[in-house]
Amino acid sequence: MIDRLIWLRFKRLYASCLIRRRRWPPVIRDHLQAFVQLDLRRPICTTDFVVFDTETTGLHARKGDRIVSISAVRIKEGRIDLSDAFHELVNPDRNIPPKAAVVHGILPRMVDGKPTLDQILPSFVQYMGSSILVGHHAWLDMSFLNRGMINLYGLPIQNLVLDTVILDEAFGRLKAPSSHATMKLSSSLSALAERYHVRINGRHSSLGDALATAQIFQQILKESRKYGIFSLGDLVRKS
Repeated sequence: MIDRLIWLRFKRLYASCLIRRRRWPPVIRDHLQAFVQLDLRRPICTTDFVVFDTETTGLHARKGDRIVSISAVRIKEGRIDLSDAFHELVNPDRNIPPKAAVVHGILPRMVDGKPTLDQILPSFVQYMGSSILVGHHAWLDMSFLNRGMINLYGLPIQNLVLDTVILDEAFGRLKAPSSHATMKLSSSLSALAERYHVRINGRHSSLGDALATAQIFQQILKESRKYGIFSLGDLVRKS
């Protein structure tokens, strides 16, 4: 959408001001500089994407829930690079409720002695680099990551973020505008995996879900070419 493109331009100007205004740690200075240099004219086929997922103690970052696992895989030139994956268990410094442990299978003893989010975030920021982030219901994962970033550095993650849920809905309207208006399809990861013929290995593990999301995103990118979507800006307009 055009509004989002305008917002991105203003955000880049703000990042430029932030770089000049403060003495940042090198990892954050590089992080800000990468966003300032974001080129929306870049072809999708040459754009690097980092597809990520988190597991948490609950669904409410503002109410004290925290991350217990972060994983990400990189897509280069349309291919998933499993040799360059990111996966960390995170000590949440709080109890993991049984109902959350049942979902993702991470028990308190598994994160005992593991690094905290403050210790892991610099490595994750470095891993992201200037790549475009991709998530499934990304707003939820970003609420946790940004809360950690603000606590540690005083600013949220600057990378452009795309959401497979929003992209799937956008391409659904393009493929069948009349039926899409009257029928609401499920936006769960399992539902999208079925629609895009992706098999999920390790459902509700951050690495398994990140890999499934990456495969779904690959299929979305293939479909995007049918509708004349070739640049990063074209993709942003649909998100």
